[in-house]
Amino acid sequence: MRFVYHPLAKEPVLKIEGESYTHLYRSRRVKSASRLDLRNLKDGFLYTYEHAEITKKHALLRLVGAQALEVMASKKTHLILSVIEIKSIEKILPFLNQLGVSKLSLFYADFSQRNEKIDSTKLERFQKILIHSCEQCGRSALMELEVFSNTKEVLNAYPKASVLDFKGETLPASVDFEKGVIIGPEGGFSGQERGYFKEREIYRIPLDMVLKSESACVFVASVAQV
Repeated sequence: MRFVYHPLAKEPVLKIEGESYTHLYRSRRVKSASRLDLRNLKDGFLYTYEHAEITKKHALLRLVGAQALEVMASKKTHLILSVIEIKSIEKILPFLNQLGVSKLSLFYADFSQRNEKIDSTKLERFQKILIHSCEQCGRSALMELEVFSNTKEVLNAYPKASVLDFKGETLPASVDFEKGVIIGPEGGFSGQERGYFKEREIYRIPLDMVLKSESACVFVASVAQV
């Protein structure tokens, strides 16, 4: 763990309780003499705290230092992924976060699994996964998440986004990944959706094998940092 997340990190005094307390003082057995580095994942600062008090249910920390230290990928990447199984999305979130993806937009394509509903509860779970990933890899800001209800909506929001499909030019590392790369569901895009893409740049992955959507995401995120 590179740091501990707390939404109020930077305050002069912090109270650690609940799940964070259990992890730090019962699982990791942090001692009162040790100092802790914390982030709020918003301002790019690393805050150092010392212990003022440790009880059986909470710990009080006192701020002793702050350092501007951003840890982010050198290139911004925006992936626009059609909704797949929730468990598959949860599985790839840490990988995309560690590979420096700046934003993940989810949308319901024509062949998306409509029974997979992404509500506020699931978005909170996604964010929790990303927080744990940041704590492990050291990333100083959360990956952005958003959801669109259909393909046309996401195309209107990102008019410069390119498309990853079975036919097209080989995906080059020179693509402006910050503008967005649209990745379809397991069944690919419908004929109607491909009609929407006529004015878009269309790329394919340079492999003879067919990748699952989550594998394609990791591939694009990796190429983007080359």
